[in-house]
Amino acid sequence: MKILSFKSIIVFIITILILYSAYWIFLSTQLKSEINRLANESNIISYDSIKITGFPYRMEAQIKNLNINEEIQDSSFRSFSPVVKIDINPINLKKIVVRTKIIESHININEVFLDISMEEVRSAITTRDNTLSEIIIAINKADIKFNNLELDTINKIYFKQETNEDLTGNINLSAEGSDLIASSSGGMKLELKGGYTLKNSNVNGNLQLEILDLNNNQKLFSAPIKIQDNVASFLFIPLIDLNELFYSF
Repeated sequence: MKILSFKSIIVFIITILILYSAYWIFLSTQLKSEINRLANESNIISYDSIKITGFPYRMEAQIKNLNINEEIQDSSFRSFSPVVKIDINPINLKKIVVRTKIIESHININEVFLDISMEEVRSAITTRDNTLSEIIIAINKADIKFNNLELDTINKIYFKQETNEDLTGNINLSAEGSDLIASSSGGMKLELKGGYTLKNSNVNGNLQLEILDLNNNQKLFSAPIKIQDNVASFLFIPLIDLNELFYSF
């Protein structure tokens, strides 16, 4: 009886391993097909190859030489990364991690040029009932040029957006830099926090912008940012029309 029980356990374990292996292979094929489908449907995404690795613990799609290129009237957007990795836990498909060591982007909006080079980029995307519930983006370093004018390097960029089932949400953004505002240490930290609501394609919300001294965490500047019907106002002055931002590309 003991021998039969032991054999039954071995058979059960082998069966589970075979089933899991088949599931992993099926899921990896689906992941690769989905990436190909999205690229073909978008007409703005291209890449050289996709490789699926990571068996048996996780699934990693390695996309080589990813290019995003879109031009509409007087606006254009181009982005390139030599390797983009997409990580998925085969047991929990609600969370996807996207990471790359470098992304080079060029944006042109009505002859206003913005070049952005980002290093060590990592993003975690969580879904709930097939809708986006949380996105986290961490960027170690970003170099920015505005109309070929090199701006200050921005470090430790962190962005988190949470969306609830009732379409309310929270935003948390922070970044570190220097020389933007005079401080005793020459270094500063920008923080932007607040909540918003999304209804009938309109975004409304209240955010708080703060700039802190990195040396002693002293508050150097603070001001509210109000979003009303997709228009963000800074110190009661209209700053960004989100409609133009969303539909530029």
